[in-house]
Amino acid sequence: MTQQELARAAAVSQSAVSELETGAKGTTRDYVTRLDAALIARGVLVNSWDAYFSPNGMIDYFKETADREQDSPEIRQYGLGLVPGLVQTECYARAITQLGSPHTTPEQVDSLVRTRMRRQEILDRPHPPVFTAILDESTLMRTFSDPGVMRAQINRLITLSYRPRITIQVVPMMTEGHPGLEGSFKLMTVSDGDELAYIEGHQAGLTIKEPRLVESYKRVFGELQGTALTVPDSRARMAEIRGELP
Repeated sequence: MTQQELARAAAVSQSAVSELETGAKGTTRDYVTRLDAALIARGVLVNSWDAYFSPNGMIDYFKETADREQDSPEIRQYGLGLVPGLVQTECYARAITQLGSPHTTPEQVDSLVRTRMRRQEILDRPHPPVFTAILDESTLMRTFSDPGVMRAQINRLITLSYRPRITIQVVPMMTEGHPGLEGSFKLMTVSDGDELAYIEGHQAGLTIKEPRLVESYKRVFGELQGTALTVPDSRARMAEIRGELP
């Protein structure tokens, strides 16, 4: 689609499209909404805008999942590439936010990190949810300019793994073709007894409530648990990886 065609479809001027593409001029949410509709982006552009400018540091598509998370008696999460948000350290959360969204302002980064840290408070309640995290081993090998970021993150994972209602396991790198290679996901039992799955992409997330689809993710999680190292062996492997960091 040319600039002229996009401008016509979005009912904006061609000069506005050109200035937006080159970064010569800012825009408004109304313009972003028009462009999203014209490009049939299904909310991806609008969600990206909201991620940067939301006052509470939370994207609209994630709000329902975050709200349900607060009342959930059981949360199961598989992490491929990134450590799940509920068990991230503040330094790790800040580093991945800055690296993943390099155009985010320091104020926006602070807001996103504060929100993530507040979400973690559910694990410190007198009656916290049962939380199980399964991590692909490659997730723990991510390098940062400051090696202390991952070292501190692994320390936190090991420490949390001793809590009675938290289980953390690692799927070894040598495991070939396991079902978690398609990406990270989260399973939650919600207060009414129903279950849902949540998948997050780079610019949008998807909450799945259809029982048949939720069951398929539960099966995948069960297979991953069977593939993962035991809890003691997972702790030992995390300690080994920590010792191998520069």
